[in-house]
Amino acid sequence: MRKRYLVSALGIFLAAGQPCIAMSAVLEQDGLTLRIPASPTLVLRIDAAFKPLLPLRIPIAGKTTADRRIFVDADAESRVRRLVIVQYETVNPGVKFSFVYPARPSAEFGDQTYQFYAYVHDDERAAANSPDAESGVTRAFLVEQEFRVPRLFRLARLGRVADRDGQSEVIVFYIENADADFAPGPLPGADEDGDLALDAASKQAILERLKSAVHPVSATMNRGRNAPDFRFASPPGPIESPPPARFGNRLVAMRTSR
Repeated sequence: MRKRYLVSALGIFLAAGQPCIAMSAVLEQDGLTLRIPASPTLVLRIDAAFKPLLPLRIPIAGKTTADRRIFVDADAESRVRRLVIVQYETVNPGVKFSFVYPARPSAEFGDQTYQFYAYVHDDERAAANSPDAESGVTRAFLVEQEFRVPRLFRLARLGRVADRDGQSEVIVFYIENADADFAPGPLPGADEDGDLALDAASKQAILERLKSAVHPVSATMNRGRNAPDFRFASPPGPIESPPPARFGNRLVAMRTSR
């Protein structure tokens, strides 16, 4: 019988430096395939070179909550070579807030137009300055999982408002280890946030690498034998889920037979 990943009902919070499992009723995930309740529905398949980790649920400024799905490509010594991070952020109930921004500068991804940025990011500095923000929480989680995380990221970021009422946003990050390309210290020519914009040719090149690592597919998926079998994470009460497995000392999506 085939094996599948059960992670749709799991989330991660970092408390006192240790991850704990919590319910997540936002995204559906089957290993390297994600189904995102955007409008229209977005299904993404991540390249097989990456390994899925358990989700992160990150509260942001008391207004929104981010559901982050992290996929890692690391070498034999646990050095992170690349990351794919898919973030679905929703406005908290009762909060008067909307995501409103144009898809500019723009890039096409699948059937949709996204806001597109590409730059070199001092992740170590950002995490130190804001440990409770997305960057800080994500970096702490990767370090806790015994990955060797680079100081500098070269990244492409695609984002769009995910529904007509502006109550959700979807962001896709494609990230590369950029430590070898720069000397220690502040990035030369960086902006006030410590980020260095890429030139036009480099932006296009990393966008193409993103598209090679993350594949948007039709939301109407074949439900045949070999198709992903999603479980909807919207239970009326607790779901009994298998405990996370470990890849070395790392928490990963549990595999179980059906």
